[in-house]
Amino acid sequence: MERLRENISPALILSVVAVFIALSGGAYAALSANSVGTKQLKKDAVTAKKIKKNAVTAAKVAANAVVTAKIKNDAVTGDKVLESSLAKVPSAASADTAANASNAANATNADSAKTMDGYKRLGLVKMQPSASNPSMAAAQAAATKVPLFQNGPISVYAKCFMVGTSLYVSHFVESSVNGVVFDANYDDAFGSPDYLDAGTLESDREIFYTSTGPNSYTYYTSSDPTFVFTPEGKSYKYETELYAKQGTLPGGNGAWGPGDVCVVTGEGGVN
Repeated sequence: MERLRENISPALILSVVAVFIALSGGAYAALSANSVGTKQLKKDAVTAKKIKKNAVTAAKVAANAVVTAKIKNDAVTGDKVLESSLAKVPSAASADTAANASNAANATNADSAKTMDGYKRLGLVKMQPSASNPSMAAAQAAATKVPLFQNGPISVYAKCFMVGTSLYVSHFVESSVNGVVFDANYDDAFGSPDYLDAGTLESDREIFYTSTGPNSYTYYTSSDPTFVFTPEGKSYKYETELYAKQGTLPGGNGAWGPGDVCVVTGEGGVN
């Protein structure tokens, strides 16, 4: 051992250290830039944890390298999909067909609505007496017009009024043009001698009326509709019913409501 120590010199020690450094440096020198490729990597050696965040960019991914099988379920959300790159799915095409069918149905309904243009159902038109006079002509003339139908130049209106102790409800046809033909239950005008004109007296264009006494009721309807046709070639038909209740009935007011009430119902318009 003493002889070995005597033979170890500082130069020998430095030489041995230099050899190790050289060998070590050679090992590192072997890992030069671009010297490690795919063939030098063991399978599954590079995991997600060993890749720096944002190190893999789109430019570093080969075309068609990421296929469906390599994408995690639900990893791609709607915000990250270019909508213009998507083809129409079959259900969407079916939805388009359904929308077109709906539009067609709406168009058909619109056409049907046009054929009903100008035709009206009144429901119940209720009114209170608006005039009172011992004279029938005076009470009728003073009563307020209550509109029922309006078709072009033709209008139909009602009046509710008192004559003495009797309650009256009546309705009339009126024209804003001359030369109109009409046929109602009470009055008519066929041009022999007169037509229904803009200035025709109200008493000459009455459809019909009804009346009732105290604490009683009445109603009247005609089996003959009112027909009107104009010089422009338009024709109209009106079917109406009149009701009146004065005071209080033995069974109470019911659907009539309190007090004196006139009611008109019916339908009519373009024929």
